[in-house]
Amino acid sequence: MRLLLPLNRVPIALVLGIRTRKPEKMVVQVSNNTKSNTNYISREFTIDGYRELNLNLPQSPKAALIRIYNTNVGDLEAKQDNSFVIEKLDDESLEQCPVRMKKDTQSFVEFAQLFSENASQLSAGTKKPSIYRSNDGKFQFDYYNQIFDKRTSSYVTTPARIGHTSGVIDVSKKDFINYTVPMRMIILLHEYSHKYLNPEINKPIAYETGADINALNIYLSLGYPPTEAYYAFLHVFKDANNEDNAKRMVIIDDFIKKFTKGEIEGSCKFKTNINGR
Repeated sequence: MRLLLPLNRVPIALVLGIRTRKPEKMVVQVSNNTKSNTNYISREFTIDGYRELNLNLPQSPKAALIRIYNTNVGDLEAKQDNSFVIEKLDDESLEQCPVRMKKDTQSFVEFAQLFSENASQLSAGTKKPSIYRSNDGKFQFDYYNQIFDKRTSSYVTTPARIGHTSGVIDVSKKDFINYTVPMRMIILLHEYSHKYLNPEINKPIAYETGADINALNIYLSLGYPPTEAYYAFLHVFKDANNEDNAKRMVIIDDFIKKFTKGEIEGSCKFKTNINGR
């Protein structure tokens, strides 16, 4: 089933109610109708009976293409698939928390949002990147098809990395083209936090957990869906499955759960449907 919904680029939360006759694996995807490989939500759910999903869109397109389908049947027209029915599709105000961001952080967030929404369409380079700068000139993304390390004359597997001295963020289109917009945002916020926020909490630039938490604090406060953050970190960690990253994932999970319950100072209590958000 496909639905075209005018959202006019307004931050919004969609409430989607789906009913199935028996347990079904369902895909729900919210995409930009005019930009390929630009998904704002792309998740798989098991639904048995009736289930409501809360879909957070702090960034939304002018017109959203919503695809809902049963993985066992495929993406068919509504009349061709009677394994589920849509019983509810409403919009609500997006739940956000006030977050105190200094001017530079606000500038980076706006730059990162613009880049994340257009990453699939922007050109990238092979050994020489395409260069993108924020309007104030303070931040720069070097966009590679796959990040090339000049020091080792080889490609690296990471989706993004930041220069500890320069502050320039290298980004891999090979990875970003497969990420949702929120996944791109948490990755970019993580890199920003290394250089610009870790020192504010008296931690080394290279400190990963500090970058994780600082990035999540901004990301969740803006209303981005927790599930997309989980998937972003899991995607990165799958190529580096080690004890340190396992510990990081435990801390990330604990922070997200406490933040959404309002247990972190400055956070808000959100609806508890983590998978839907």
